[in-house]
Amino acid sequence: MKSKKLIFKSLTLEEFKRRIYSEPKPIEWRKGQFVFNRIAQLYGDVARQVQYEDCIDCFYDDSAIEEFIKCAHARYHL
Repeated sequence: MKSKKLIFKSLTLEEFKRRIYSEPKPIEWRKGQFVFNRIAQLYGDVARQVQYEDCIDCFYDDSAIEEFIKCAHARYHL
């Protein structure tokens, strides 16, 4: 059986976003927390790599969500 990363390897940015937002956001989470946690859930270490190596952190800063998603998408396709 193929891993998730192989199955979803060639996602466009829009498909990547659709997968992130395919689950409802818990009401107690801010949008940035949700995006970070969904990327971590779906794509493993990608979220932490963007947070620590690219210094983009949407978990604490909702204004960084779009940049975080774009960077996560690029890292996922490396």
